Amino acid sequence: MKASIATALLGVAAMSSAAEGLRAVPPDQLGHYWVMTNTTLEAEVPNMGRNLDKPTCAAVTYTIGNDGRTRDIVLRKVVPAGDLGSVAVSAVANLDYAATAANDADEPVFTYIVMPFNLPPDPAARARITAACRLADFPKGYR
Repeated sequence: MKASIATALLGVAAMSSAAEGLRAVPPDQLGHYWVMTNTTLEAEVPNMGRNLDKPTCAAVTYTIGNDGRTRDIVLRKVVPAGDLGSVAVSAVANLDYAATAANDADEPVFTYIVMPFNLPPDPAARARITAACRLADFPKGYR
């Protein structure tokens, strides 16, 4: 019993170390490593919920694996609070990426995205809403 617990703890520590060893890439630099290949995006949207019709943003961290698929998806922030965070997580789970020529080794990366919902047409208002979800201290505290 003790040996299996120790083995399990070592496995968790190894996974944590692997995640920490990934290159952290802010969204504005992601195009140097990976480009999104989706032509459409599917997400699960609840029929009812809190603030589903309000201008909202959600910040989601995730890893792009060497296969271009997203994993380790974590909702970090939703402004204003509501149920659109689950939509953002569902959308990120369906993102696909291709490595750029500069990333010929298909290096996995840790990044984040700000997903906007119900934004008004005014560019200044749109920028103000999405700015609320920027992870200014990324990657500190997000691994």
